Amino acid sequence: MMSNSNFGPQPNSANLPAVVPPHRAEVFSVSSPPAGPVAGLDPVAMLKALRRRWPLALGAGLLGGAVLAFATYFLVPPAKYTARSMLHVSSTQPRILLKVGENETDFVAYQRTQLALLKSRLVLGTALKDPEVAKLEVITKAVDPIEWLEKELQVDFASGSEILRISINGEKPHEPMLLVNAVTQAYIDEIVDVETKQRRQRYDLLKETWNRYQENLKEKRKELKRLTELAGSDDKKTIANIHQHELDRLGRAEDELARVQSELRGLRVEHEVLQEDVARNSSMITPAMIVDAINRDHSIEVLKEREAAAQKAIDRIYHIARNKSDPSLKKHRDELEAARTAMVAQRRKLYPIVEQQLQEIGRDDDDSNKALIPHRISILSKLEAVLASDVKRLSERSLSITQNSVDLFSVQEEIANADEIARTIGKEVEALTVELQAPARIRLLEKAELPRTKDEARQLKMAGVAGCGAFALALIGVSFWEFQSRRIDSAADVIKSLGMNLFGTLPAIPKRSRGMKLREAESVRWRSMLVESVDAARTTLLHFSRTESVRVVMVASALSGEGKTSLSSHLATSLARAGRRTLLIDGDLRRPSAHELFDQPCVPGFSEVLRNEVNIADAIQPTAASGLSLLTAGLSDNETIQALACRDLRVMFDQLKEHYDFIVVDSSPVLPVADALLIGQHVDAVLFSIMRDVSRIPKVHEAYERLAKLGIRMLGAIVTGEQSDHYGSKYGYSARAQESV
Repeated sequence: MMSNSNFGPQPNSANLPAVVPPHRAEVFSVSSPPAGPVAGLDPVAMLKALRRRWPLALGAGLLGGAVLAFATYFLVPPAKYTARSMLHVSSTQPRILLKVGENETDFVAYQRTQLALLKSRLVLGTALKDPEVAKLEVITKAVDPIEWLEKELQVDFASGSEILRISINGEKPHEPMLLVNAVTQAYIDEIVDVETKQRRQRYDLLKETWNRYQENLKEKRKELKRLTELAGSDDKKTIANIHQHELDRLGRAEDELARVQSELRGLRVEHEVLQEDVARNSSMITPAMIVDAINRDHSIEVLKEREAAAQKAIDRIYHIARNKSDPSLKKHRDELEAARTAMVAQRRKLYPIVEQQLQEIGRDDDDSNKALIPHRISILSKLEAVLASDVKRLSERSLSITQNSVDLFSVQEEIANADEIARTIGKEVEALTVELQAPARIRLLEKAELPRTKDEARQLKMAGVAGCGAFALALIGVSFWEFQSRRIDSAADVIKSLGMNLFGTLPAIPKRSRGMKLREAESVRWRSMLVESVDAARTTLLHFSRTESVRVVMVASALSGEGKTSLSSHLATSLARAGRRTLLIDGDLRRPSAHELFDQPCVPGFSEVLRNEVNIADAIQPTAASGLSLLTAGLSDNETIQALACRDLRVMFDQLKEHYDFIVVDSSPVLPVADALLIGQHVDAVLFSIMRDVSRIPKVHEAYERLAKLGIRMLGAIVTGEQSDHYGSKYGYSARAQESV
């Protein structure tokens, strides 16, 4: 057992209050595993990366820019004579008054088309056919003159303008002038003038088409006139009325024909009966004779006509009407029923009368009937022939009206369509007649003249552009290279990119402290800010110790050089300064450094305790800071690492808790070795040390994940090197800092 007398100082009776500011309340919750780092090309992050590597970027940019500018100056061919011609290319087709139906293309596309046409083999070949151009020395020496001219010819549009520039460089002043003028003239002849000819050809084609449509319309109107005469009108409603009238006439003729045919059949039957009666010499009156006499009665015939007319009307309506519930149909049905009812009543009424008359007349009428019936049959036969002829004529007339109306409507539709197209073509012809007088879309502004001077500044310009480009490329390259490392730039990155709780921040060391001694006032101010920042983290830790029994805290980092040892020492010192008995354990067995900070011997230490070579009480050393003890790392070997993996450190920490209020363990980096993972499983919680501009987000995330997978409790991260507003000096904390540090 370890006695209390063997350990550090007894607790101070004065305990500082652990007051937590409201804006830091979010760190009280235990951190869950952070979200994965999100990689994306961010311009702001690129600028921050450039800030970290600006000396390298500036040096590489200046060196690369100078080398490339120097090389460009000597590699660019010497200045030559330049000849240039200019043409005006209107953004739209010039018009005098009217807008024609030609396609309006995008001006940028039109410009690109003209640039491509200028370098086409058609234009260049035509230009080289010029006798003066063909005998030029540069042309005669070229293996492929067209390919050479295409390479040397420079065509472009002045920025944001409608001016097309054609230029060529040459050693002799007259050569580029001749070549430029030849190419310009060939372009006008083969491209510009051809476009004008195409517009004229379009006008001629439209004019011819319009004339053809007019001839076609003339023929169709003649046909329409003929069909109108046959149909009786060119109006649909009028033709329908005429057709209906003819159908009515046809119906009446058919009714009359049917009535005559019915009466004719009756007379023929009656004649046959009389012949039979004569043959039999019989004067006997039979019911059939009475019925036959009744049928010949005038009143019965009138009723039969009414019945036949009503039936015919019903049949005709069924034939032409679409609506079977038409009111007129009901009317004719009522008429048919009334005629039949009246006929039955009339027959009953006439039957006894006719029977008596026949008996009275007897044989006196036989002779007269025999002579009258053949005469009536002859008359009705002629009437039947006339009515049949009328029915045939009216049927043909109705059919003709139907056919002619269909043809007439078809011709009317064809005329309307053709007339609309003809009007459209006519308008275009009229517009083109005027617009063909408008100026060409492309016109020559000035021909190339004999150049008198060379472009001496061209080499300097290109060298300057190359140098600036190399400088910019170097800045971007270094910035992107540094950006790929994904270093933490501020405390906000810990929250946004890693999703970790922010436990606290420590101020950045002033730049001059890295190479020169600070002025006394600045040194005191920085120490003041450091003390206040560490005390803020300590206050939060004290809160955890009261509420959640956090007393053994390990300070870890992803890699070495991230402020882990410095943070552990400052935190342990701050806890001791607050009256807490504090033990600082240097758990970085492979690269110990805490003994150097406190100017203590390294041996005996934690390694010797793990190997059971020394009692832990004998290994703990007091420090100059009141209330702070130190357990150095000692001399580590393979046996020490094996003992670290096998020994239950929680038992040792529980024994130390009996003599110390807080135990701060400065562990080894998490990623290079497993020591921190072995120790972390036995501590109450872990604080993660992050160094601004040094720690890398992917590495921190990987280390955090390793600790989280083992169930190690994470309190959050403390960022060292955060920018500060030097608030401490404004409130007069300098004296306190000077006394405390």
